[in-house]
Amino acid sequence: MTASDSRPSPAPMDVLKQFRSIFNTVKQHFQQVEAACRVSGAQLWALAVIVRQPGLRVSELAKAMAVHQSTTSNLVERLVELKMVEKRRSENDQRVVHLFPLAAGVNLIGQAPQPVEGVLPEALTQLSPENLSQLHDLLDELLAILQAKESGKHVPLSEI
Repeated sequence: MTASDSRPSPAPMDVLKQFRSIFNTVKQHFQQVEAACRVSGAQLWALAVIVRQPGLRVSELAKAMAVHQSTTSNLVERLVELKMVEKRRSENDQRVVHLFPLAAGVNLIGQAPQPVEGVLPEALTQLSPENLSQLHDLLDELLAILQAKESGKHVPLSEI
């Protein structure tokens, strides 16, 4: 028996408070991003990925952010409107579009509140593989109990 096994189980309301603390922290970070950068947290994250990987495709960006490709396309369109990202068609296949950062986008990433991916993805990277796996399994169990719908699965946290 480990020390953690001897602790009393937390009340469901204690766990709910933890969820609220997590989401409040995430919300505060996204508010700081929007105030400082005039873009959403999801847009900043997309821009950061593009700056790190110039030339990637929209589908690759969607995978890197774990969001749906249509959501990513909307993020990219806004960044193009703001002249932070440029889309270029592939020379080999005109259906393929590659994304490149423009100077304004690179400058914004350099000045943006950190972490640009958001505080929750950053915190998750700091968990041990074992704890991350356990958290994943427990959240899967909770989602199954809630019978969570797929509709919210691919929405960036900054847009919830």
